[in-house]
Amino acid sequence: MSHDIRFGFPSAFVPAACAAALIAMVLLTIPVVDGAWADTPEAGFVSVEELKRGDRCIGRTVFVGTEVEEFELEILGVVRGAAPGTDLIIGRAEGALLENTGILEGMSGSPVYKDGRLIGAIASTWQFSKEPIAGITPIGEMLPALELMGGEGHAGGRPGSDGLPGLVMLPEGERAASSLARIVEAAGMLERRTDAHTVPPAVAFGDSRLSPIAAPLVVSGADPDYIRRASRVLGPGVTPLLGSGIAPGPAARIGIAPDPAAVPGSSSGVGRRTGELEPGSAVGVQFVRGDVNWTAIGTVTHIDGDRLVAFGHPLFNAGTIDMPMVAAFVHAVMPLQSTSFKYASGGELLGTMKEDRNRAVAGVVGPGPPMVPLTVNISANGGERRFEFETVSDRPYNALFSGLAFGGAVSSAVKASGPVTVDLSVRVDTGDELVEYRDVFHTTEPAMRCSGELSLLLSFLAENAFEEKELRGVELDVAVREGDSRTAISRVDADRKVYRPGDDVKLRVLMRPRRGDPFERELHLRIPEATAPGALTVRVGDAMSFHLSERDRLGSGAAPRSYEQLLNLIRDARPGNIVVAQLLSDTPGLSLSGDEMRGIPGRAGLAMASSATSGAVDSSTFSVLREHEFAVQGQVEGFYEMTVYVEEQ
Repeated sequence: MSHDIRFGFPSAFVPAACAAALIAMVLLTIPVVDGAWADTPEAGFVSVEELKRGDRCIGRTVFVGTEVEEFELEILGVVRGAAPGTDLIIGRAEGALLENTGILEGMSGSPVYKDGRLIGAIASTWQFSKEPIAGITPIGEMLPALELMGGEGHAGGRPGSDGLPGLVMLPEGERAASSLARIVEAAGMLERRTDAHTVPPAVAFGDSRLSPIAAPLVVSGADPDYIRRASRVLGPGVTPLLGSGIAPGPAARIGIAPDPAAVPGSSSGVGRRTGELEPGSAVGVQFVRGDVNWTAIGTVTHIDGDRLVAFGHPLFNAGTIDMPMVAAFVHAVMPLQSTSFKYASGGELLGTMKEDRNRAVAGVVGPGPPMVPLTVNISANGGERRFEFETVSDRPYNALFSGLAFGGAVSSAVKASGPVTVDLSVRVDTGDELVEYRDVFHTTEPAMRCSGELSLLLSFLAENAFEEKELRGVELDVAVREGDSRTAISRVDADRKVYRPGDDVKLRVLMRPRRGDPFERELHLRIPEATAPGALTVRVGDAMSFHLSERDRLGSGAAPRSYEQLLNLIRDARPGNIVVAQLLSDTPGLSLSGDEMRGIPGRAGLAMASSATSGAVDSSTFSVLREHEFAVQGQVEGFYEMTVYVEEQ
């Protein structure tokens, strides 16, 4: 059956692809010595120059369980320079199953052979294609990932908005109300951008796009609606779906089966036990494991000793990584009109994925990588639940998947949407200290809000510009109370307008809950004895208003200039159920290297600042004379400001 296919070419250059191409060009000149590779027939590989339209090939993948099956494939053409320095092989798969389903998500990495020699890996397809036509990544563009393992590399592409996925996780209507988002902004982290590692753009063919096959991201320990909402954070490289975190069957030994390229016409894996790998085996990259599991499923392309390449495209193009490599079990093939997929589960630990590169993911069989333990205690609806799991340690994927897994645990314990009040306490072990953070907030999307808050906090600590920090563990306590328990500051009255030094300014604060009766709180702010006659400002507000007014008051002095000052932003953050009252003088204050010099008279402060031999001096618009706070049950909203006067003694 003959088909006429017209090939288009991309108009944009991809820097990451150029780098991969340069590496490939260099490695192609290296002879086969001590495990190095060469794109030659003797090495068991087929170069793109050897391929022609109509060539008959064999593909290998898993459709059910763990057994590798073979299918036929016809080469339709080769696109040279489909992206800078890269080629693309086009093939049409055959067989009753694939002709019904099309190319499957989960087939990424499925090896394709011609006469027993490896051509490359199925890695891309067209949505809504009427035939199972696939883009095949040449094996010569995948093998450089093997040579990169063990070298110096960069871990940490930055998913999410401005490099902080937590901002995307926060419900859009609640981002402005997040104290952590404001703290991150105050630290200047929203302004910093680094070179992001991204999945290469799709290759245009006419009016359609050839896209990398998304990897099924199997999630357990989360509500289906939460998984749908969380999918927008991860981008097109993975498709989250609800599934089991444990593959069926008994655990078996970890091993490597012979490469079929060395045995032309070999069987399709009959008798293979769970935990053994061969080209065509289903394999997973596990981001979270334990009571909550998040595992991306793909296929092994080629095995070289204890090393392997898979997928044929990147997951996140993160560079050097340390993520668990696990066996995978395919429960069923799910045929869809758009793109069908393998419904699979991650299984036993096989080793470590070490490279996530432009054209392949590469790993090594053996011990697993270090992980970060998380413990979550959730109190809701009169009951308590506890979750224990581990997440990848790589930055920023630790923050990303810790947040996602935490939100998933919350979604399985409380309702997915509707008004609730969340009391969140977090303790992060960085090895040097235990960083504690607490907030109380109202939300209509508790799972997404919780996921965003944790992700922001971990990004804030791990991505700081001052010190390298290793996250050792995270403990979270969450209390969820259903209903709208927000409380408004309805009115603030002072007992009088004029005072003398040493007097107390007595304030009555009228609080009005959304539900329930109004109530009053009284608080005192003592005027210092040395206060000069004149006007003073009284401010009473919620935690967010306090934070914003403090940032305006301190100006550039609010920006942290050391890791310790960065931590102070967390330590000084007020939970959302706190009402803060301040007594302020219009005498300018001072900050020296980011530390406010409170309680020092203006002239004395100026003298100290002028005598300082180092450090930046910043002025503030007001000086704080007194500060007081009290807590209520739910999140507080409101801000009041008034003027009182001090007369001479």
